[in-house]
Amino acid sequence: MNDIRRMAVSGDIDSAEQARWNRRIVLVVAFGILLRGILVFGILESMPQMGDGPSYVAQASAVLSGTVDHFYFPPGTAFFTLPVFSIFGFSTFSEHLAGMLIGVLLVASIVFLARTILPSQKAVFIAAVIGTFYPHVLLSTAQISSLPLAAAFVSIAIAFGVRAARRSSSTLWVASAVACGSAVLVRPGTLLLPAVIVVMAWFATDKRSRVSTSLYRPLGIMSLVVTAMCLPVGLFHASGGHGLTLATNSEWNMLLANNAHSPDYKTGHFGQRAIADLDPSAQAYIRQFFTTETAEPATAQQRQRMLDSARAYILGNPGRTLWRMASRVRGFFGCDYTAAREMQLVFGYSDRVFAGVMLLEGGFYLLILLGWLFSMLQNEASIGLSRSFQVALLAAIIAPHVLAFSLAKYHLPFVPVMICCTAAVISHAQQNEKGRTSMFAKRRNTLIILVIAVAVIQVEHLVNLVWYR
Repeated sequence: MNDIRRMAVSGDIDSAEQARWNRRIVLVVAFGILLRGILVFGILESMPQMGDGPSYVAQASAVLSGTVDHFYFPPGTAFFTLPVFSIFGFSTFSEHLAGMLIGVLLVASIVFLARTILPSQKAVFIAAVIGTFYPHVLLSTAQISSLPLAAAFVSIAIAFGVRAARRSSSTLWVASAVACGSAVLVRPGTLLLPAVIVVMAWFATDKRSRVSTSLYRPLGIMSLVVTAMCLPVGLFHASGGHGLTLATNSEWNMLLANNAHSPDYKTGHFGQRAIADLDPSAQAYIRQFFTTETAEPATAQQRQRMLDSARAYILGNPGRTLWRMASRVRGFFGCDYTAAREMQLVFGYSDRVFAGVMLLEGGFYLLILLGWLFSMLQNEASIGLSRSFQVALLAAIIAPHVLAFSLAKYHLPFVPVMICCTAAVISHAQQNEKGRTSMFAKRRNTLIILVIAVAVIQVEHLVNLVWYR
């Protein structure tokens, strides 16, 4: 009887403890939403759309007016903003609101993923704090961008996929597939995501429980749902003579990174400049393919010429291409700086102020990166995603950028996984100081090598950032 009473008391304590952590998580997220509102409609009220933001607004306007001819950028981001623009019209307010909703969805998705894969409510709370105040996304909260939106859908897809595998639920597999399809519409480079989730979920099951249906059923669901979501866009383009594609900028992205005028390291530099700002030889090279200010109006024939030229350059310069590919992989792990640069351009910050903002933005990312690397050295049981899955997911996200236009901020779709892993490391370290000391002792040399490698990558990244600014 006493044992039963103790068990009942223990259960009440656990429930009360979980309730306290749940309240803390809700409060953090609520404060994060409030802070975003203050930033968007107060401090950054005059901030215009930067980067690809104006293009997404134009796409949304064309869709609502029925004048869209093709999607130069993948349409998923514009689709997401349609409810906001259809209700509030087109204005700085509605643009900022759409950007803020993307940021809120990302925070919610990080919490959802954390609840799915982390071992304790405390770790979930830490992930919620990191995700809520992650500077790169927080400082960009007024911007309409595909990267945080893709990161949100990737996180949701993984979380639903893990839950579906645990419960063998077709309904949850459909939910994961819808999130995958949404991610592909936002950034087609995530096309490998459905296969990675299904295959790694299958390998994560006990060998005695592996049956063909546990692999083929989710693969079939993923294939049908993702195809049903994406094929209409492809057919729309094909009917207009643009080919069966989700976006018409792919060939331009290939050309940007594979020509004699692109820097060998910061290959995204070439595509971040107006054509008039490039040197005369680069301008002459581009004018071989189109004469407009951007590649957006390019015909299917012009796009094919771009792709043929990129292929010819790759085949004719294998050594330089391999070096550029390695540079893109290293640059993928470079620190974030986009929000700091955009704020400098709009508000006229000095280089000293820019450096301070970038230190906050990029430095926070480096802490998350190191936390993730450290988690990869720990016991796999500390998080609900195996090392193999994380490596496969990372490879799937990097793969589309190895041969094409690439920037450091493209790592954002993987950042939620990094945040969850870092939260697990922090939670474990706080609970088990002896185990933490033992882990450092066992992995000291590996950790030192990883820290040095990260430092070297960041130095190269920052040098090239200053040199090719």
